[in-house]
Amino acid sequence: MGRHNDKNIKEVLNDFLASNQRVAKGYYISHIDEVWKQEMGPIISSYTTRIYFKDGALKVYLTSAALKKELSLSKDKAISLLNTALGSTIIQTIEFY
Repeated sequence: MGRHNDKNIKEVLNDFLASNQRVAKGYYISHIDEVWKQEMGPIISSYTTRIYFKDGALKVYLTSAALKKELSLSKDKAISLLNTALGSTIIQTIEFY
């Protein structure tokens, strides 16, 4: 007798997150730091001292003024890249400090 509703763990998690927005928001927020490091790479990550997220705004603290300026010029691309990696449009704006 075979199973009819076989799903892998990723599908089950995605279904659960889709049905529970409160849990989904917490899940995505908890992964922002990891996604930042993965998507921005080791060089930018090494200049990042702190990441803070609240109410759709991602605040990124950097140690390099030149990098702050460079990233400020490509905010829309960074938002799109991070939201795609997260699988949700949770980030609305990015501020660099």
